[in-house]
Amino acid sequence: MKNLVFPALLLLAGCASVANRPNPVQNEAERVEYLKAHANWAFTGRLAYAHAGKGGSARIRWQQNGEISDIRVTGPLALGSSHLRVNADHAQILDAGAQPVKSGPPEVLLAELLQIPGPLPALPQGLRAYWPENPEWNASASAGSVRIADWSWQYAEWRDEPVRLPGTVVVERGQTRLRLVIDQWQELPHD
Repeated sequence: MKNLVFPALLLLAGCASVANRPNPVQNEAERVEYLKAHANWAFTGRLAYAHAGKGGSARIRWQQNGEISDIRVTGPLALGSSHLRVNADHAQILDAGAQPVKSGPPEVLLAELLQIPGPLPALPQGLRAYWPENPEWNASASAGSVRIADWSWQYAEWRDEPVRLPGTVVVERGQTRLRLVIDQWQELPHD
């Protein structure tokens, strides 16, 4: 009898843990509605970048508050860390005290920060594989890849909490490659 009780308890415990997990969004339409309702988000992860035979890697913390992207990149050893704040048409590189050091066009400052050209202004939307104005891109990205303005976006290792979001994003054009591995997605308040 003891031999039957233990496996039954394990089975019940397994069912209980599955029942308590958050219910991920089940289809693309629900995913898009969720992302539309949650414009404030963040992630932490790692990035690798390459352009014309040069490149590097770093840790990244991206925080999106509506139209404002707050990007912190921490590189190994001598590279140190950088802080970039971007809105639709203006960017600033900030010092450790969050004071502006340099201002300019987002594409120019992102290229200076990463030492590669970047797919701005599509980057904030592309990271979540969510383009509200182009539903066909959402579906293509959800299937694994999409091509936008000569940039190839590839998505892998999707996560289902809090909603289906990519775990790996690779963006390429010509000799330029940016690879992001997201360790953790986070919802932010004030949506």
